[in-house]
Amino acid sequence: MTTPEHITTWRDARFDMPVGRQLERYDELAARNASARARAELVARGIYDPARHGADDRPALTVAEHIELLALAECIARTVRHPSNFHHALLAGVTWAQIARVVDSDEFAVRRAYQRWADDQHELNQRYPDRGMTAEEYAAATARVAEGVGDIR
Repeated sequence: MTTPEHITTWRDARFDMPVGRQLERYDELAARNASARARAELVARGIYDPARHGADDRPALTVAEHIELLALAECIARTVRHPSNFHHALLAGVTWAQIARVVDSDEFAVRRAYQRWADDQHELNQRYPDRGMTAEEYAAATARVAEGVGDIR
């Protein structure tokens, strides 16, 4: 996969770059941005010393690069914040309350996100039987969502 010339939305990064490359590119842009901003701040304060801080020019990111940085951040966040992570955690014994606390949400919201994900996975399986959740897996996921609902405050 090659990096597109201009990533303008999170979807561009999602479909054109593996997450490892997204992270590398994000780190590269964020580091350049931090370096340019730090140099500009030192210059503005009148304490910039080329011998101490380096004489290299550190140009600010372009508008296109700032857009790319935002798009990559959103894509990475959506990738690593995916509800399938809830599924694996639940199967490992993590409780809804623990998930909600970890992601700084409430149980209702995380259950709803998980149910939407399960619905999508089941629909995917109905269209493509080698993918997504089977009817049995879907029934188990839906039951998992309902477990202890009366206990939610």
